[in-house]
Amino acid sequence: MAFPFVVLDWRSISKPPPKMQCGFSYTIPYAECYSCGSPHPYINRTNRLHEQMLRIAAMKLLFSAVFTSFTCLAAAYPIIARDDTTPRVTSKLGTFVGKHLPDFNQDVFLGMPYAQPPVGQLRFKNPQPYNQSWEGDRIATDYGYSCYEWSKSSQSHGVSYSEDCLTINVIRPSGYTNESLPVGLWIYGGSFQLGSSALDTYNLSYPVQQSVNVQTPIIAISVNYRIGPLGFLASSEIQQSGNLNVGLKDLVLALQWIQDNIGAFGGDPTKVSLWGQSAGAEAVANLLTAYGGTLNGLFRGAIMESGSSVRLPHNYLPIDTWQSQFSDFLSYTGCTGDGEPLECIRSLDISKIKNFFNISSHLTAHEYYPVIDGDFIQDWPKNLLADGKFVKVPILTGANMDEGASFGPGKIDTTDELRNWLKTSYPALEETTIDQLLEFYPDDPTLGSPFGTGDMYSSSRYGLQYKRGNALAGDLAMAGPRRLTCETWAQAGLDVYSYNWNQSDYKNPPEDGADHAQEVVYVFDNPSDSFPNSGISPTIGPDPNGTKKLLADQISGFLMSFIATGDPNNAILNQNVPAWPKYNLTQPTNYYFHEGDTNIEADDWRKDAIHYLNYEVGHQFYN
Repeated sequence: MAFPFVVLDWRSISKPPPKMQCGFSYTIPYAECYSCGSPHPYINRTNRLHEQMLRIAAMKLLFSAVFTSFTCLAAAYPIIARDDTTPRVTSKLGTFVGKHLPDFNQDVFLGMPYAQPPVGQLRFKNPQPYNQSWEGDRIATDYGYSCYEWSKSSQSHGVSYSEDCLTINVIRPSGYTNESLPVGLWIYGGSFQLGSSALDTYNLSYPVQQSVNVQTPIIAISVNYRIGPLGFLASSEIQQSGNLNVGLKDLVLALQWIQDNIGAFGGDPTKVSLWGQSAGAEAVANLLTAYGGTLNGLFRGAIMESGSSVRLPHNYLPIDTWQSQFSDFLSYTGCTGDGEPLECIRSLDISKIKNFFNISSHLTAHEYYPVIDGDFIQDWPKNLLADGKFVKVPILTGANMDEGASFGPGKIDTTDELRNWLKTSYPALEETTIDQLLEFYPDDPTLGSPFGTGDMYSSSRYGLQYKRGNALAGDLAMAGPRRLTCETWAQAGLDVYSYNWNQSDYKNPPEDGADHAQEVVYVFDNPSDSFPNSGISPTIGPDPNGTKKLLADQISGFLMSFIATGDPNNAILNQNVPAWPKYNLTQPTNYYFHEGDTNIEADDWRKDAIHYLNYEVGHQFYN
């Protein structure tokens, strides 16, 4: 089968490899919610002057290349040579030199481009694989540039950006030279507007270390993909050119790179699992349904933390929704003449594009998300799932108990305020539907979120109906889609594991409860505190060896086991915790995570309300 941006017949076509960018360090602490990458604490970081010198040197190597097609290694041992300090990977087209991390006993290979730089005439286009060879060693010890982000606050934290950002990173445990290890591909979140693989909070060394600890070792990979308008610009002109949703197509090309090359690193291309959080989890969901669910062979499992493609559609809007903004963009940039507008905007200096899309004080004014293009995303994702158009692989998915604190209306006092928020946020909702929702979610703070806190946080300080709004918003955004996804997989007879996370990090305000991204610091067991509201690692917090550390070991161990084996229960945790049951329609259950109280719970809370959201309210959007 053929795809518009590259032929993807993984069984017979050996793909050309991507270019290697000269290795720099661009990792400086910065602040944004929902999206993170993962630099390694023992890799040297250059200062700004050194960066400039390296960039000049890099220009001399711009057309040098990096990596190789390695489909022949799918069933063979990797070709790896290393001494105590310098890991090397030899491919048909050249040699990578990575870095050994003695504190973790890991080898890392960073900043390896998997695509041609999407600049100039490749801007706003589907990604193209890199295909040049090289001689000598190529250094792969530092992260590449981050893709441009599209929030005013994200541009002032020192991270270095470039359009030439499509790089991939491999973190492998040392000592497995004669084994082919399972592979987990981490995809960062950030509302498709923010995120990078080069940020501290998602340091993949800790999950890889935990995979070894629980005796299910894996190789972890992270990747940059285009976000915001550079990844999801939409208009009729772009649709006609076949270049919609290029940010998601970046991920497909990265998966193909893994198929072609991971054998050289000691990975098994037949044992690749997707893994994402927030928008990263939504990207995973999009890959499951891509091209009508036909990406078979690229991955064998998927993890989705607090993200789904079947939430009520803020995303996946019709193309014409964006046409007026695209016209404004053309007018602002002077690309409205007789020439080809796409060629014109591809010739612009990036500063012109950044200035237009960052002029608003509100991110929502120029947010760009995946759209239904009739090709990569062929229909509303909910319809694709209902029609069985998804890759049939095991999944592990979950949401946090109090997601609504991140997605709700905030401080509200009256039912009218909640009604108006629903009308504004979901304009397709009918008045009778809103009436029914207000009945399902009554003005009773003891039933609101944060759940299990009685009538706390329902005062004028927070909003008399703060908890009511949170409960409804959390089910709309996360809990409902998570349950619908689980039911779809179970109905199809596929393995699915579901969780409910009810633990905040050390710094989270108590009135927010276990809201969005609260599980991340536990999953990654990351000691970095450079990411606001990410909390302190359970390993260095007030109780470094107590119940929070045990909880971190549980969730990270389960996830690593799922990546390695397709089953979370193969982790050797050395803890007295229950086995994780598969989700079923007769007695649906979640794995309930809370320090000192991890157990199995029935997934039947707010049953009628969530059923109404999933199967009645959705029809007003999807049909």
